Amino acid sequence: MTDSPAPEDNWPMKVVRSGERRSLSRSATRALDVLEYFGEVRRPLRAVEIARHLELQPSSANQLLKTMLESAHLAFDASTKTYLPSPRLTRFGSWMAATYGSNVPLRQAIAEVHVASGEVVTLTTPNDLFMQVVDLADEALPSDGRDSAERGLRVSMFGSAIGAAYLSTITVAEVRRLAERARISGEDCERLLPRLARVRTAGFADGPSAQDAVWSVAIPVPQRYASIPLVLGLAGPADRIRSRRQELAHLLRSAVTRLDDHHHADQTIP
Repeated sequence: MTDSPAPEDNWPMKVVRSGERRSLSRSATRALDVLEYFGEVRRPLRAVEIARHLELQPSSANQLLKTMLESAHLAFDASTKTYLPSPRLTRFGSWMAATYGSNVPLRQAIAEVHVASGEVVTLTTPNDLFMQVVDLADEALPSDGRDSAERGLRVSMFGSAIGAAYLSTITVAEVRRLAERARISGEDCERLLPRLARVRTAGFADGPSAQDAVWSVAIPVPQRYASIPLVLGLAGPADRIRSRRQELAHLLRSAVTRLDDHHHADQTIP
């Protein structure tokens, strides 16, 4: 967070990758990955392109696409041998657009902070006692020799900078309720509250993760941009991030300020 955590405040930070839950249906998530990929490229796709993007064997990709075609979630153009989402999804797409807007400004913010900082940039939202990655820009990460971030990755809310950024936006009563569920003692929770107040005043949180090898900086995104709480954050090697923490916090703040500009512009369109 904004000052180096005392050892007693360093609750063990748990990281859960999206494929680690035993109850997770891989076929269901693969189907959603296919639809998300269509949203990214915005064009019809061949089976080989989808298989390559999802790192699937051709036979597995063909079976998945056949299932989605049979359920009418996808359509197939025989003349070009390409797939595309079917009209069955239009109502879903319209509702998503009405709920979250075009999401273009948020994605631009992530990309701009990534380019300016050279670090991994994530957009996270609370999920139970975790913060879950819903979008990211992480091209710089593999060059650092570390495990890649991914959509769906969950990081414990208590003990992480992105968690502190979110906790600073909710009431004390809600923080206490979540701390009790996380089995954090009342004494430790009370010690946390002034730290969250400092995060609120500073406008950002920062702190270590991955056994202090990685340092994160995070800022809450005003909820007027989406119907769910969001946190914009970045992470990288601790020695590099800590020496630039104020500069990187300013980058995140500027990205949120530009979101305000987009928001006001949208409201003035007749």
